[in-house]
This record gives sequence, C-alpha cells and structure tokens, in this order.
Amino acid sequence: MAVQESGNPVAGPQVAESDAHLTIGACPSRPASRIERFTLAHLNDLQARYSDRIADRSRYGYIAGYLQRLKREVPQTLVLDAGDDYEKGALAELRSMGETTRQMLQALPIDARTIGNHDFAYGSEAVLRDVLESAHPVLASNVHRKGAATTDPFASYVRVDIGCIRVGLIGLVASGYASSDYPSREAFDDVFDQDDRYERVASELAEAHRSEVDVLIALNHIGYGADVDLARRVAGIDLVVGGHSEDLLAQPGLVRRADGSRAYVVQAGHWGQTLGRAELAVDLRDKTLSIEHYAIVNVDASLPYDEDVGDLARSLEREVAPDAHEVIALVPTPIGQGKPMADLVFRAARERWGVDAMLLGKDVFWDGLPAGPVTAQRLYDTVLVQREPSGTSGFSSLFVASVSGATLLELRSHLILGPMYAYYAPDVIDPGRTYRLAIEKRALENPGMALYAGAPALPPSRYAGELIDLLEAYAKDRTRSGFALL
Repeated sequence: MAVQESGNPVAGPQVAESDAHLTIGACPSRPASRIERFTLAHLNDLQARYSDRIADRSRYGYIAGYLQRLKREVPQTLVLDAGDDYEKGALAELRSMGETTRQMLQALPIDARTIGNHDFAYGSEAVLRDVLESAHPVLASNVHRKGAATTDPFASYVRVDIGCIRVGLIGLVASGYASSDYPSREAFDDVFDQDDRYERVASELAEAHRSEVDVLIALNHIGYGADVDLARRVAGIDLVVGGHSEDLLAQPGLVRRADGSRAYVVQAGHWGQTLGRAELAVDLRDKTLSIEHYAIVNVDASLPYDEDVGDLARSLEREVAPDAHEVIALVPTPIGQGKPMADLVFRAARERWGVDAMLLGKDVFWDGLPAGPVTAQRLYDTVLVQREPSGTSGFSSLFVASVSGATLLELRSHLILGPMYAYYAPDVIDPGRTYRLAIEKRALENPGMALYAGAPALPPSRYAGELIDLLEAYAKDRTRSGFALL
C-alpha cells in the first residue's frame, strides 16, 4: 500500500538534528522576566475512528481542519496526542493490519505523541514502522526494546521551544493486556518491556531535565487515577496530558503538592469526539504555569474541514475495505447487545463452520444491531477486535476443536453459570460421538474464567477467525440468498 501525502498547507514544527528537539515559532531575544503564553490542543484514544461519518465526511477531516485553523490563528500552538491511535475503529484498519491508521495519523497536524497499549496491537514490526517513519516524535519513556545491544525507537524526552518558552515532554505508557483481557506484565509482542514504576521513571527524567525548561509536561497513557498520583508525587511536573482511561474532563484537575507547588491534569474523552484546548501562561521568572482558559471542543460539522485528510480517509477505505460503508444485510428487528448477539454468532458458526457447540462471552459485544440496513462497518462496531496479547489474534477470536460427546457433557457440568458466558450445545449429546466446538480465545487460554476446576482439558484447537470475519461472511451469504440476517 503506497503512502499518501495529505497536502498540509500549514508549516509544522521544525525538527532539529535530534528528533527530541522541536521548534515552533521564533524567539528573537529571550526575556529575563515576563509572562509568555502558548496554546495547547490535545487529544487521546482516537482508536482509528476515521471511519466515523459526520455529515457524510470523515471525523478526522474535522479534527485536522480545526487544528490547522488553530495553528494558523495562534502560531504558538502545541498539539499533543496521548496515545491509543490504533484498534477498535475502522474496518479498514483491521483489513490492513494497522497500515491505514498509520497513514491517517501522519496526516494529522500532531507535534508529539505518546504511544498507547493498543498501538502495539499489530506486532513489533508495525510499531517500528510507525515510530521510525513518523514525522513527529513518539514518546514512551518507560518502554524499552529487549536486549542490551538494541536501540529504543521511542523518545524518552522531547524538548519543544515554543517561541521563547522552553517545554519539556516525557511520556509514560500503560502495560499490555493478556488474552484474559486483564493487564499483563509480559513484554509487548515479546519485544518491548514496559516499566510500571511510573513515579521512579518520571522522577529521574524530571531531575535530569527540569532545570533546562520552563514547563515540564507528562504526556501519559496510564489513566486518570495514575496521572493524579504522579502529579501529586513528582515535583517538577507542571501539567499531565492523559489518556487510557478515556475520561472527559470539562475542566483541568488541580493537584496541590505538599511543598506548595501545583500541577494540572487534563484528558479529552475518546474516539476524536472531543478535543481539549488550553491557553497557558508561563512566568519565566519562577517557571510557574497557569491555565488561563480551558475548553472542550466538540468535533462536529461546525468545525472547518480538511479536504485532503478527508480524501485520504476515503481513498484508504476504498482501497482496503471498499464495502465498509455499503449495506451487506437487513435486520428486521433489533438485535440486543450480549446474549442476542451471541445467539447470532452461534447461528453463523453453525452454518458457516458446521459447529455443534460454542462457548462465548456475552460481554465481548460493544453494541447490538438496530433494525434496518446494516453496513459492514456497523457490523464491525458490534464486535471490535482487541489483539491481546499484542501481535496475536483478538481475545474474543474463535477457535474450533473436535471433542467427544463425553467431553461436551463434562464441560457443561463444569460451566460457571452467570451473566458472563453463553454456552450452546445439542439438547441430546451422544457420549461416543465427535462434535465440533467453537470457543473464544479468552476462555480457551484462561479456562478458569468460564469453567470450574476439574473441567476436562480441551484438545488442540485451530484458529477459525475473528467474530467480524464470521459475521460478515454470514451476513453476505444471507443477503445473497435473499434472507434477512435473522
């Protein structure tokens, strides 16, 4: 897939010889004692939502349009991204193994970003391509490539000179997730180790660099609670721009430390639905930061639109997922989230794969399906893929095994009854017959989540596909045959 340029008419920051030093604007002579100002725009957890349509236009076109206008009107503007730009969004991303998202991300006027845990989804090679080919620096101060002889691709510290204001950036990243869908201490794709001693990492960087700058910003992807703790415990941090927990803070959180100093914490929701904008004042005499005005900006059709970014989104989707926004099925009555969606998956697996039984979490569905025409993208919105651990299939992906009837009966007797799992099997089971069992990866690799102790071990299972692979094929089959989805 060819890399496409976005035709950005606004000059971006100048990158010095080291990718850890940026310059935005000029400082003819640095004042000894006065207040200087700059504007901060920030976003987080975009999660590949360029497939979202606002007035039939890509959401990212509006994001880019607003940021471009802001940079024109206020040249001393810093745009920061707090991570999780990949996964849980466009069907085109899934089909391209993240490549369309990489291109869309580079089309946005971002000055620096921190990588998020979901940004490791497609494996180490995709991460390296993303970071090494990025036009802006990518922070991950607490993530390191394994092996003493290797070089980290991430920046641990970035210096940004905005006019006469010297700004330092550090960035902390949350851990990855295991197939259990819980945080894991394992390395991302067995390549990148994550250090969860956030206070220690931040304190060492603050001690090393705070004297060089007027403002120190932690651009973090660790969640709001961890951000507040860090702001409270690490002297020298003036502002935490956060992500991961996807909180929408209408106003900055003010954190006062025991020594009388203070810090602010901001976060701007998720999916590019909103952006944060802060007007910041820096007193160069004592290097203190104040937020003079803060606003959450709704991303909607009232914002200016960047046609180049919008055209890029459409062309990438046409190339990789041409039917993403085409109707592929008709739903006569709404299908509810949870068990009704699990029922649909079982019907699809029985017809497409010839399975007899299935074990699947009812909690893996992000939404149900409304009555009426359904596009491929809308179908994917119900079963978004989360590759856990990174570089592997989604935790809700399905595997198929051949099992005896006796094993099926034993499984049923050990099933943990409750709201989490749906189990399907024939009403009458012949212990001597062989059956095909579909089981989600999470339960397969973590049987204690679905089965009581003493349950039989499952025989080797083969990967069958993600839920969207199954449902999309099933929906198209039904439509071709002249039937509704149900």
